[in-house]
Amino acid sequence: MTAGASRTAPDPPNNSSSLTRARPGCATPTSYAGASAAVFAPSPTGGQFSTPIGGQNWTPIDTFLAVPRFASYARGAATLIVSDGLERGDPLAFADAVAKLSRRAWRLSWLTPLARGRNFKPQTEALIAVSRFVDDMVDGGSTPAIVDHVLALGRKRAA
Repeated sequence: MTAGASRTAPDPPNNSSSLTRARPGCATPTSYAGASAAVFAPSPTGGQFSTPIGGQNWTPIDTFLAVPRFASYARGAATLIVSDGLERGDPLAFADAVAKLSRRAWRLSWLTPLARGRNFKPQTEALIAVSRFVDDMVDGGSTPAIVDHVLALGRKRAA
C-alpha cells in the first residue's frame, strides 16, 4: 500500500453508525494499526451520530473485536476509548463489549470530557457499568489532556 492510499473498515452488522475513513500518515504496519482502529469513531459530519454505542446487542466494540485483524491490535495494547459515555442503548450489552476489550488490552483507558478533576465519579448508567472494566477513567475533553494521558501510559509501560 502506498503512502496516500486509504482503506475503509467493513460496515458493522446491524449498526447504523457512520464510520469515518482512516488515512494513515505512512504505510508501515505499526502506524496503520492505530489508523485502522480509528475508523470505528463516529463520523463528525453528523451521520447517525445518535445511534446507541451498545444498542441491539451488537456494539461498535463488538464489531472491532469480530474482525481478527482489528482485534489483534488490542492484544497487549494500551487501548483508549474517547467518548462521553452518554449511552442510550442497553448498558449491560455495552459493559459486556467493554469487558471483552479489557481482557485483550494491556490497559484500557476511558477518556471522557465529563471527567474534569481528580474526584470524578461516573454518573451515567453506561460509565457506571463499564467503570469496573477500565483501568483509567480520565479527562478527555481536550487534546492536551489526551496527550498527557498517552504520555503517562508510555511512562508506566517503560517502568
